[in-house]
Amino acid sequence: MKLLKLKIENEKGFRSLQKGFEINFHTLGDTEAMGQFRPFCFAGLNGSGKSNVLEALANIFYHLEVCVAKYLPESIKDPKNFKRNECTPDAFTLEYLIGQHNRKGYVVALFDKVTITKEEGKEPKMFIQPFPFGSTEKNEVSLVPPKLRDSAAEGKVYLPAHIIGYSSGENEILSLPFIKSRLIHLDEYKQATRDNYDRFDEPENSLIYIDNNMSQAVLLACLLFESKKTLAPLRDIDNTGILGLKSFRMNIHLHDFVFEDEKTKKQTTIPILKLIEQHQLGNLKKCATSWFVDHKTKTLWLDFYVNNATKLAFKEHFNSSLECFQFFRLLYELNNHFVDEETKEDVYRSKGVYTDGKLPVGSPRQDVFHFLDFYITKELKKTGEIKDLLLRSFSDGEHQFIHTMGICLLLKDKRSLLLLDEPETHFNPSWRAKFVKILNDSISSGNKGEHPNGSFNVHLLKDVLLTSHSPFIISDCMPDNVILFEKDDNGITTAKKVSELHNAFNTYGTSVELILDRLFNYRQSIGDLSFSEFEKIDFSNLDSSEKVEEEKDKLRKLGESIEKDMVLARLNRISIDNNNA
Repeated sequence: MKLLKLKIENEKGFRSLQKGFEINFHTLGDTEAMGQFRPFCFAGLNGSGKSNVLEALANIFYHLEVCVAKYLPESIKDPKNFKRNECTPDAFTLEYLIGQHNRKGYVVALFDKVTITKEEGKEPKMFIQPFPFGSTEKNEVSLVPPKLRDSAAEGKVYLPAHIIGYSSGENEILSLPFIKSRLIHLDEYKQATRDNYDRFDEPENSLIYIDNNMSQAVLLACLLFESKKTLAPLRDIDNTGILGLKSFRMNIHLHDFVFEDEKTKKQTTIPILKLIEQHQLGNLKKCATSWFVDHKTKTLWLDFYVNNATKLAFKEHFNSSLECFQFFRLLYELNNHFVDEETKEDVYRSKGVYTDGKLPVGSPRQDVFHFLDFYITKELKKTGEIKDLLLRSFSDGEHQFIHTMGICLLLKDKRSLLLLDEPETHFNPSWRAKFVKILNDSISSGNKGEHPNGSFNVHLLKDVLLTSHSPFIISDCMPDNVILFEKDDNGITTAKKVSELHNAFNTYGTSVELILDRLFNYRQSIGDLSFSEFEKIDFSNLDSSEKVEEEKDKLRKLGESIEKDMVLARLNRISIDNNNA
């Protein structure tokens, strides 16, 4: 998919984005750029509204997913928990291009232009325009499922297959629609268990949030399924040096769902894993080196010593790395099985910032599933030594790196939107400089050129939006894809492409000093504390060579910088002038 435009139109706006705020992404006239890797990088000072755009998009797609869903659990059908005519933001226009799996191939000429509009207090509407998108005539597509709910609404096929959210910090507003989606997934599975379905494959809702727990599932699926070539960014010793997966253990507690009859109040229990016991869980046992059930603690233990045979077994019993990840994702989401209805309602109805802590965290005994003894074979950069290390011993930066690159590998041929909020926070400068290139390498690794429906370019299938303060990342993005957020004295937020600014310049390949100057109004290459040493110099009082030398001596404690060279040059000129005098 390729985003075109988002406009906020409700009276109160959204967070710091006022009514009338508009952000433009790709242009219809530049389809060539759409076929290249060009992530959108949101730049600007803290509080300028960058993250609010990611949050608005996550909320909008959450709302649309619930509107079109074939199956909805009873909890979300309560009007207090979800209303089709109320969204946050409550009025907007969203435009994007998207291809369909039933077309001959993924090329812009076979894409549809999707326009979604919502007025305050009314249900959203979806309109479709075929290529070349110039016609004023739009065909409306229903966002309402049939009464029998034997299928999703027609509009479901025009939504992205996956919306991925990731924040390196605690951005609760971005995570909120994803948390709501997890609870919907849980109740969807729970009711399917109660209604005695034959099996359950994956949730209908497309939102996936990558947190620390989910990143373990991402890494495991990648290391089991991907080739050395596609894993090259992870294997690079200058990146993580991860060579492979050594072994891991899975701990699965055999808990029960408890159901209560509304009339008789009689309680019945059904094993939580009933719907997946024969299929997915059975396949997992076939892949394990060994497994056993501790009947006393009602715990299933599965041990995996990973070699080529292990990988072949996973590839035989799970069709792809994404299918394997979706299974682990489901197990993780079942960890919320003990969350009570009152807490769920509190989360569903939440529209604000204070969501942290609303979902209780279960104890290890309450969990349905977790990994243990997750060992990774790694080449150490400093010594070149190869060691087996526990995944939890990796640094925050390494985990962050794995999150982002792994999900790109999993979604390489899927119609996806990636919303990455400051994904480089824990990176060292070297990784920040490499980040965009490695993103490109990870996504491009799926560009095999052929697909059952014809050839395709993976870059046409997804858009990547990221917020960042790093000039290294901005330097690897085109000026049409770097969007500067600014807030004026009246609190009005604007978002303009750098190529459209009055002082437009080419960000791609530009030095970090120039980017800091042009976009962040920071004209130093060193920190303020060390820079204050220069400001202490009273040049007007340097009337002798001795005084000049004293100031030079003070500067010797400072490292090399352009600022230091300029001050020394000025001191040298004063010294020469004093001698000539």
